[in-house]
Amino acid sequence: MRALPLALLTLSLAAPLAHASSSEAWEEFRADVEKSCLASLPEALGTPTVFVEPTGTQSFGIAAVEGLSPEAKSQITYVCIYDKQKKTVEMSPPIAAEFLHVVRESERAAAAEKKAATGDNKTEDAAGQE
Repeated sequence: MRALPLALLTLSLAAPLAHASSSEAWEEFRADVEKSCLASLPEALGTPTVFVEPTGTQSFGIAAVEGLSPEAKSQITYVCIYDKQKKTVEMSPPIAAEFLHVVRESERAAAAEKKAATGDNKTEDAAGQE
């Protein structure tokens, strides 16, 4: 009778390990989100860049797709929500660059260097906005 509780305890401790994903699986997930989001764009963007949040939420993958809109003749961003179970995508309406700024890794690194050099904890983008 003691074997059953011990077996249940062992299974409950091992369960989280079974749900852990490998780095290859996360790379495949990010590639699938990027491909699905690009395929679902309502317009062709000039040189689109996709920024995929590395793991998303429990149920959804999240990405920002930025590019030059030939229609609006300006830089715009779409927010892409990827349903992990259904493998479907929903796109936001286009968001103009003055309303949404996607921070690139180079900008993040430059801000970290500035913070380290000056001790300044203020965050500011190239346009001087916090």
